[in-house]
Amino acid sequence: MNGAGLLVRGLKQEGVEQIFSLSGDHINPIYDACLDYHIRVIDSRHESAAALMADGWARATGRPGVFVVTGGPGHTNALTGLASAFLQGCPVLAISGAPESFLKDRGAFQDLDQLALVRPITKWAAMVTDHCRIPEYLAIAFREALSGRPGPVHLTIPLDILSREAGDAPLPPMPGDTPESFVHADLDLVEKAMALLRQAERPVLIAGSGAWWSQAGPELERFVERTRVPLFTIGLSRGLVSDEHPLCFGYADPLLNEVAKEFVHADVICVLGKRMDYRLGFGGVRLFNPRARIIQVDIHSVEIGRNREVEVGIAADARTFLVECLARVKEPWPDRPWLLHLSQIAQSWRTTLQAGEESNEIPIHPLRLCRELRAVLPPEATVAIDAGDFLQWARIALPARRPGRWIRLGPLGTLGAAIPFGIAAKLARPREPVVVVTGDGGFAFHGFELHTALRHDLPIVVVIGNDRAMGMEKQIQTALYGPNRVVGCELGLVRYDKVVEALGGHGEFVEEPDQIRPALLRAFAAGRPACVNVMIRGVPSPLAELSIAKKRALMESGGDP
Repeated sequence: MNGAGLLVRGLKQEGVEQIFSLSGDHINPIYDACLDYHIRVIDSRHESAAALMADGWARATGRPGVFVVTGGPGHTNALTGLASAFLQGCPVLAISGAPESFLKDRGAFQDLDQLALVRPITKWAAMVTDHCRIPEYLAIAFREALSGRPGPVHLTIPLDILSREAGDAPLPPMPGDTPESFVHADLDLVEKAMALLRQAERPVLIAGSGAWWSQAGPELERFVERTRVPLFTIGLSRGLVSDEHPLCFGYADPLLNEVAKEFVHADVICVLGKRMDYRLGFGGVRLFNPRARIIQVDIHSVEIGRNREVEVGIAADARTFLVECLARVKEPWPDRPWLLHLSQIAQSWRTTLQAGEESNEIPIHPLRLCRELRAVLPPEATVAIDAGDFLQWARIALPARRPGRWIRLGPLGTLGAAIPFGIAAKLARPREPVVVVTGDGGFAFHGFELHTALRHDLPIVVVIGNDRAMGMEKQIQTALYGPNRVVGCELGLVRYDKVVEALGGHGEFVEEPDQIRPALLRAFAAGRPACVNVMIRGVPSPLAELSIAKKRALMESGGDP
C-alpha cells in the first residue's frame, strides 16, 4: 500500500465511482491504484473539461464529483472549472499532483504555489506532506465540501507522497447523511413564516439550489400542493417540481418568464435556498415590491438579509424547513384569485411565443428549433444548456421536468461548459437521453470532448444553434456601434457535424425547419455521440436587449451608473 493506494481506497469508501482526469506524470500512481480499487478513470482532452465534468456530476446527482490533474499547467488549466463550481456552490474534490516535495522552492520543473491559486475559489485547500495522513485529509475534504453551503475543496499531493509506501491506515470516520447532520429550523420562526404565507393575498415561493442539495423535491411539491402558494424555481432547483405542474410557474427570471414579472406585485415572498444575488435583482424594487414581506431560508446564515431586509430569516436546511412547515398544514389552504391571475399570464406568455415556435423562416428561428427539440425529448431527458444569445431562447422554451435534469452554467457563466456537464449526466444516467444545447461559439471550447464521450461509450446529442457568430456580443456591438463596427464576433460557416463525424460520431446538418425533427430522431437513435448542426437566425434575446439598453444608458450618461 502506497500513498496513492490510501487515497484511492478512501475515495472508494466515500462512494466515488469514477474520477475525471487527464493523464500526467505526477498522478500516474493514482491511475495505477484505480485499477486495484475498480474506480473508473474518465480521461478528458483538457483539464478544464475534467473539472467541469466533476462539477456536472455533482449537479446531475447531488453527490460530490472528483477530478484529478497533474501539477503545474494541469492544475492551472483546471482553475476555470473549479471557479465555476465555487460560484455555483457544488461539492467537488479537486486533486492535483505536484513535483516531489523535497524539491519545493528549489526551482523544480512545474513547481507552483498551487494552494495560493485555488484558495480564493475553494472552501478549503491543503497540501499533503505526510503520506500516512492522506486518509485524514481526504475525510476532512469531503466533510468540508458537503457541510453547510456545498462547495469545492482541494488537495495538492506531491509525487513522492503518492509513491511512498505506507501502512494500512484506516479512514477516519465521517458523519453520515443522517437527519442530525442537517441544520434544523427555529420552530418559532417557522410558525411566523407560515402565518405570513397563510395571511398573504399574493404569496410567491422561489426555490433555489439549496432545495436541490437537500433533496427537498418531494417535500417542496407537497408544500405547494397543500398551501397553494405559487412556486418558481431557479438554479439547480429547476425540475424539483415540474414546470408542467399547475402550481409551478417555471423559471424565477422575469427576463425569460413573463409570469415572474409579477413578483413586483407579490405581498409575501419566501426565498428558499437562494441567495439574493444578481439573479434576483439583489432583492431590489425592479423585481420585488418594496413593501413585500420577505421570508428567507438558507443553510448559510450570512446570506440572510444580504442585499434585502427580511421579515423572517431562518438559518436551516431547505428540506427540514419544509418538513416543519408541512407538519403545520392540517388541511389544504384555499386557492386565491392570485393563482388564477398567474395562470392567465402563463397562458398568454405561451401564446406570445408561438409565432417564433411556428415560424417557417430560413434561417431558422431559435424558438422553432427549441419547439422541435421539446417535442422529441421525454420527461426524463437531461438538458444541459450553454451560454450565448441563442441559449436564452432555450432557457425560455425548454421546460424543466425532473430533478437534476435541467442543467445550466451558474454565476460564472462558463461558456462551453455544457458539453462536459452533459457527458457527466450521461455517465450518471446511461439509459436516459442527454442533450446538450449550445451555440457555435460555445461548441469550440470543449467540442473535442465528444471524443471523450465516444471513447467511453456515452452517446450524448449536441444540438448547435449556428448563427455563424458569437451571437450575444455581435448583437450588442451591432446595436451600440453599428453593423460595420463588429469586431471579433464573426465565425463563418463551420461544419461542426463533419468534425464530429471525423471523430467517429454521428453528424446532421440542418438548414430548413422541417428537417429538424427527423435529424434529431436520427441523432438520438444513432447510439453514439452526435452533433446536430442547425443554421439559425440571430434573433436578439430578451437578455441581449436588456444588456443593450443598460450599456446604451451608461454610454449616454458618460459612464455614471
